[in-house]
Amino acid sequence: ATPFIWENGQRVELVASGSRAVRAYDLDGKLLWSLRGMSSITIPTPCAGDGLLYISSGYVGDKTRPLYALRPGASGDITLKQGETGNEFIAWSNPVGGPYNPSPLYNDGRVYVLYDRGLVSCFNAKTGLALYERQRLPDGVAFTASPWAARSRIFCLNENGVCYVLSAGDKFELLHTNALAEDDMCMATPALAEDR
Repeated sequence: ATPFIWENGQRVELVASGSRAVRAYDLDGKLLWSLRGMSSITIPTPCAGDGLLYISSGYVGDKTRPLYALRPGASGDITLKQGETGNEFIAWSNPVGGPYNPSPLYNDGRVYVLYDRGLVSCFNAKTGLALYERQRLPDGVAFTASPWAARSRIFCLNENGVCYVLSAGDKFELLHTNALAEDDMCMATPALAEDR
């Protein structure tokens, strides 16, 4: 997973997600906190919004594929105890909400999760309440690129070069699809710059 710089109002943290665990460091390299309970392969990059940090891992071969929402200010080991879904620094968690390859997306009070096999979930960013879960993109297979948002829309690009455009909101609504050339292969997330 690509490390993430979390500027949370209290401090700046370098968050490094890895196999089985996540660690956060200050800018001098001092360990701030750690969290065990990730899947055995961690690819998604964390994201932040609503004052929280969203961390996930979802290796398809593991039973545990978590999505966590963390509060700022943590120190030490913040791992959940057996049966817990939250604690002082974990606002909420979902033990099977995490994606394998695509990173989660925070947008306007919601966290969107795109799963490799063409399913999409949307959670309330503050509470973790599922607004919709595992809705299928028609003929959507093989998603490696992370979703992105622009102009009240969520974009999901699969490896075959088909981009699914969803309405950003509490309900799953597919607006349309855009296909690139037949022989295009897309595995990286597009870069956005202003309106392009």
